[in-house]
This record gives sequence, C-alpha cells and structure tokens, in this order.
Amino acid sequence: MEIPYRRVSEYQPVDVSKLRPGSSYKSLIEKRTHPIDDLVARFGRIPEDLLTRRGCPTCGSSEETLELEKDHMRIVRCQQCDLVFVNPTFDETHYKQVYASRAYQDIVRDLGINSHEYRVNRFGTERVRMMGEHLQATTKGAKDAKRNTLVLQAPRYLDVGCSTGFVVEAARDKGWDAIGIDLNPSAIEFGRSRGLDLRTVALEDAGFAPGSFDAVSLFDVLEHLLDPRRTLRACAELLAPGGILFLYVPNFDSASRLLMGPKAHFIWPTHHLNYYTPMTMRDLMRRHSLAPELIVTEGLDIEDYIWYRREVLHRDADGLADVSDVIQFLANAGCYGKNLRVIARKG
Repeated sequence: MEIPYRRVSEYQPVDVSKLRPGSSYKSLIEKRTHPIDDLVARFGRIPEDLLTRRGCPTCGSSEETLELEKDHMRIVRCQQCDLVFVNPTFDETHYKQVYASRAYQDIVRDLGINSHEYRVNRFGTERVRMMGEHLQATTKGAKDAKRNTLVLQAPRYLDVGCSTGFVVEAARDKGWDAIGIDLNPSAIEFGRSRGLDLRTVALEDAGFAPGSFDAVSLFDVLEHLLDPRRTLRACAELLAPGGILFLYVPNFDSASRLLMGPKAHFIWPTHHLNYYTPMTMRDLMRRHSLAPELIVTEGLDIEDYIWYRREVLHRDADGLADVSDVIQFLANAGCYGKNLRVIARKG
C-alpha cells in the first residue's frame, strides 16, 4: 500500500505582495466581467442568441445537471464523466477578442508584468526543475568522440499560453531551447523586450513540426478553451516519444471553493470555461493516451479567503493569517489546493 504523504518541510511560501503588487488582485476581481458588462447594461442579461450549447469538453456527452450560476452564465456538471463546465458559451471568435482586448491586457499588465521577475525566480525555476526531473531519464544525448562521453542535448521546450514568458525565461537561463506562444500582444511584447523567443500566434497556426519538443506546458490554459481536446491532441503530436506535458488548471475541488463557494475568484465563467479535479484530469489525460506521472495541488486558497473576509465581508482574519501557511500546506497535501498540477508522458 502506498501512502501519498507530503512533508511540511516541502512547503514553499509565496510572497503575495510581490506576486500581486499594489491593487492588482482587487483590479482583477473588479474587471472579471468586462466582456459582458456592456451587454448586461443594455439587456439586463446575455442575449440567448449570442450563446451556443456544447457537449461535454471531455467526453462529448449532452447529459448534464446545473451546478451553479454566476455572472449571468450557467455552470453544469457532466453526468457521464463528472466534468464541470460552462454551458452555453460564446463562440471562439468572442474569446479570441477577449484575450486580445485592452481590458484583459490591463489585467495581465497589473498582475503579470509587474510581478514578472518574482514569477521567474519563485515559480519559473520551480516548474523548470520539475520538468527537468521527469525528463532526466529520456533526454537524448550525442556522443563526444574526443572525450568518449555522452553530451546531453538541451531540452526543447514550448510554453503554450506563456503570458509574459516567466517560465520560458527560467528555462532559457537553464540552457534550454525554449519558446513561448500567447495571444496577448502586450505580454508577448514585454517578454521579447527581455530577449525571449515569444510569439503572438495560436497553437494551430504556429507551424511547429510533429515531435519537435521534449516538453510542452499549458499553464492556466485548458480552463479557457472551448475545445480542450483539440489542444491536447495538438500538444501530444508536438511531443517527441517519451516527452512530457505539464499542465496547471484551477482545481474545482479546492479549499477556495469549499470556503467561498461561487465567490471563489477562479470561478470566472466569462473566462474559465472548464473546471477540473484530480479525477477528471486523470480521465482526460488517459483519453488522449497520456500517462499521468504526477497529480498534485498547490494554492493560495487561504490567502484568497483571508482577502475575501477582509475586503468583501469586512470581517477580521488576523488569527487565521497567523496559521495560514500550515493550513495551506494541509490543503495542498490533501489535493485540495487551488492549482492542480499534472505531468503526463507520451508513450
């Protein structure tokens, strides 16, 4: 019997003042409905003719039950595979416009650009280390005839939805051949100013050859997609045999949601269209012939709850703040952290 035990010494705290500088987090909350504000102001709701129903983004089933409603949109649960997702939704053109919009670029600037260097050092290096550990057994090498030794080739890495490129920068600094793509022009422009190979292009238009990469990542991407299966297939095709896919998605079964319910900020139906759990993510990987090697959670659930108590409920949270790191570790260790991390290998 294997007990998935995690030691408290593994916990790495997050400096929230550096991750969310100034009033950037409050600004995110205030602007979360920017794509529908004009529609609601005009009609009091989202007109039905602007929305389209879809089958379950994992299994395709049309059998669903209502989970909750928020921001004039319905979030449902698939009765076949248990995935939670927004239905109906806008079309793909709408979402591409949202992520290229000035309002969304302002959110990324406030949260991402202003905290870029902290993200490189705290999160980028951690993610590159985790990928490197899983690649060690499969990284290809070339023979150095003069020294009669095996010289490991630099991993080829693609970050899909790279934002400002903080993980690409950490990978580059580690000597990797690293590329990032994203649809947010201002984020890409910022990353390029730091000498990173970033491109404003959709994955389907990027033109990468099959088998081009040892590692592909999708950090906070799948939850935004109308058709995550299409993107997973494309990423799997880009992986060399034995390559790895590294995913981050919000965890629907997180302490954040248990504490705040629909008020949890990651429940964001104008932007987050799919809500995974460790079980539904494992199911999704297996359906695409990707073998999960790591499924864990990390999060800022307690920090977010403290913010919610103080800023929204106007209630004291000092005692909770004193023990927040310990409680957060316990949430993470029990797979109830807000960020779900998955590494899966291509056969």
